[in-house]
Amino acid sequence: MCKCSFVLAACLTVACLAAATSAQEYVDDPGVPDDAALSARSAEPSMIFDTSGIVVNPGEPLNLDCGLNGEIRYCIWMHGDDIYQVQDVYSNVYGGLREPENKENNQCGIVVDSVNIEQHGEWKCTVFVPGNSLSKSKNVVVTIQPTRPIIEIDTSPLEVDTTEDNTIVCSVAAARPAVGMKWYLGNEDITKMSEKVETLTDDQGTYKSVSTLTRRFDPKDDEKTLMCSITHKTLPTGANTSVPVRVMFKPIEKDTTTFYQIQLGSNYEVKFNFSSNPKPDDVMWKFGDNLENPEGSLVIPEARGRYRTYLEELGNNMYTAKLLIEEFTLDDSNKMYSLLVQNVIGETEYQIRLSVHEPPIDGVSETSNHAKIPPTELSVSEFETESNNLSGGAIAGIIIVVVVVVVAIGAAGYARYRQMFCFASRAESKAHIQDPERNETDNGTANDAIKASTDHVNGKTENTVANGNGNLEQTQVDEVNNEKKNTDV
Repeated sequence: MCKCSFVLAACLTVACLAAATSAQEYVDDPGVPDDAALSARSAEPSMIFDTSGIVVNPGEPLNLDCGLNGEIRYCIWMHGDDIYQVQDVYSNVYGGLREPENKENNQCGIVVDSVNIEQHGEWKCTVFVPGNSLSKSKNVVVTIQPTRPIIEIDTSPLEVDTTEDNTIVCSVAAARPAVGMKWYLGNEDITKMSEKVETLTDDQGTYKSVSTLTRRFDPKDDEKTLMCSITHKTLPTGANTSVPVRVMFKPIEKDTTTFYQIQLGSNYEVKFNFSSNPKPDDVMWKFGDNLENPEGSLVIPEARGRYRTYLEELGNNMYTAKLLIEEFTLDDSNKMYSLLVQNVIGETEYQIRLSVHEPPIDGVSETSNHAKIPPTELSVSEFETESNNLSGGAIAGIIIVVVVVVVAIGAAGYARYRQMFCFASRAESKAHIQDPERNETDNGTANDAIKASTDHVNGKTENTVANGNGNLEQTQVDEVNNEKKNTDV
């Protein structure tokens, strides 16, 4: 019984293993492709094609590249209603079309020897493969040279006003593709002050371009050249149009101007320069203690009393207004002066001062006749003003000199106190006289020293000698005479 059970169990085990092996051989997992499926999928063809557009000038060659990874039956190119079979192109069936020199990954490529404007537009390559076809296209822009740029103004030169923004337009009627546009004023690029608008004028990619410049011009821009410049693929060096600019402005403002070093009693001529465009039509001098209610006013040219006025034109919108004052007085320097200049754009009033003093150290006078005012003619207030004009360097120099003198005096006193220099030698001479021991042992040497120290004393100074401290003290003439006698022995 046991043996039968063991045999039965073994048979069942073998049967199960056989069933499992059979299942593995014939059951396919749909999620795992077999080798045949992988091979079929990897064989699907794909095009080698750049869809980027091309810009080409008329007369230039046009390369149309098209290739395929896979088996090719045949291929064609289409442009509008025209169809070009590649095999016929390679057989020179179509005039102006030919086979490319390099056909690697470019089995369906063709070349247009000399493109024309009719060949502008979309070109599509279609490749036929077993059981299917593949197509891709690109846009070919055959350029049209732009028309001449035009600055749209009524008159030349261009007249502009500094009091408002000015608008100037430059346009190009037609170009394919649209042109690039820039603005220049002299050598300055002012394109950032402009706006450009491009308008498509047909269905073939032709554009009209308009650039509008908005700018407020300055007086310094007068007589400069305004230029509109365009760039395009058909223009190796671009194209330009330009116009001269005439800037209209009122007399340019200035800070208060002071004329210094005016000599009292002289005939002094004030020369004031200003700029104006157009030429001023009214120029007037005013003077007095209060310019709102001036003491006098003189137009140019005019002569009245001690005053004369003139106007000189210098060119380049520059002018000189002159005021001649005869026998200039101190009262003239205390007055206020102004010059009122007016043209069609506006007016400007300049403030002017006249001074008999020298200009400040850190200031620069506009004009000077280098006349010097005698110190006796300055009042107390004027003297104080001149004194206040001393520089820091001058004051520092004075302080240094005072310090040096004080140090020198102190040094001399110290030397006198310490018996230095000549004072010490005189004290030593007297010490020789008062030393009895030295008189006995070295009488000849002492006598020589005494004689040398007293021979130079004249009749009036014989009564003074140097004491031990280097000070001069009064002695009896007889004592001096006795000492002289001792030196003679």
